[in-house]
Amino acid sequence: MRFNGFDLNQLVCLKALLFEKNITRAAQEVHLSQSAMSTTLGHLRRHFNDPLLVRSGRSHVLTPFAKSLVAPLNRMIAQAHDFATLRPDEIQSNIDREIRVVASDYAIRTCLNSATRQLQDGFPSVRLEILPLSERSPRLLENGEVDLILSGQSFDIGVPPSTCLLEDQYVCIACSKMGPPGEKLLPQEFARSEHVVVRYFDEQMTFEDEDALRKAGVVRTRRITTWSHAHVASLVCGTTMLATIPARIAHDLAKRWSIKILPFPFLHEPIRVFAYWHPSRDKDAILDALVGAAKSILDKTNNSFDAQLRY
Repeated sequence: MRFNGFDLNQLVCLKALLFEKNITRAAQEVHLSQSAMSTTLGHLRRHFNDPLLVRSGRSHVLTPFAKSLVAPLNRMIAQAHDFATLRPDEIQSNIDREIRVVASDYAIRTCLNSATRQLQDGFPSVRLEILPLSERSPRLLENGEVDLILSGQSFDIGVPPSTCLLEDQYVCIACSKMGPPGEKLLPQEFARSEHVVVRYFDEQMTFEDEDALRKAGVVRTRRITTWSHAHVASLVCGTTMLATIPARIAHDLAKRWSIKILPFPFLHEPIRVFAYWHPSRDKDAILDALVGAAKSILDKTNNSFDAQLRY
C-alpha cells in the first residue's frame, strides 16, 4: 500500500536497516533474502533522495538524515502496534473520539451533566456533542449518526430501550407566597389553576401526567409552554400558576428558588428515563463508561432523593 508515494510495507524494513546498519542482518530480522533487502534499500534511497546507509570500511553508518528518521519511525511503529492490538473491551484511556448524544432536558439535568465530567476524567481525549431531543432523533440513531439517546418512554424511539437509568414521579411546584395554601393540592385546585408546561419540541407528545389527567377527565389551562425545566421556577415565582415537573427537578429548583413542592393530585405511571443505542454499539466501551457513570451518579443520589420524597 502506498501513501504519498511511499510503500508502507517498507516501514519494517527501514526500521531493521536503521537498527542493524547492515543489509544481511536487516534481511534476517524481517525474514527476507539479502537481494530483496538490497532492492528495498534502493527504493528507500530513491524515495527519500538520501543514501541512508553509507559504507565506512567494512561496515555502514547512518547519514544525518537517516538518524533523524529513527525516533519518528519508532513512534510510528509503536502506534501501529498499539492500534493493531485494540479490542472493543480494551479501549485505551487516551483514545481520541467524538460521541454524539441526544438527550432530553430532564436527562441532561438529572444525570448527563455529571456523567460527562466523570467520562472526561477517564477518557480526557473524548469529545461529546450533546443534541436536543427532536422528531429526527429516532432516524439519527437508526442511521448511526448519533451514538446514544437518553429519553423517557413517552417518546417512541423505534427500538427497545437498552437499559433503564432512573425512575421518578411528578410533583407540582408553585410560588411560596402566591401559590395555593397548605401542603396538599386538591384536584379541583389543580383544574382551576393556570399552568406552565414543559414540552421539548413542536410535535405533541403524551407524557405520564397528561395520561393521568385524561383518565381523570381534567383539562389544564396552559398559560405558558417552555422547552426547558430550567425556566419553570422563574416563570411560576410571583404568580399563582402551577407547574407539573419531575420530583428530582423540583427538589433541585427548590434549592435556589422560593417555591413550594406539592404532591401531584392524580395517580400516574412512574417517569422512567431509558438509554437507547444501536445494536452495533453493544460493545462500545466509551458508551458503557458514560452510561455506567450516569447510573453510578443516580445510585448515589437515590437515598437522599427518596428521603426528600418521604419528607
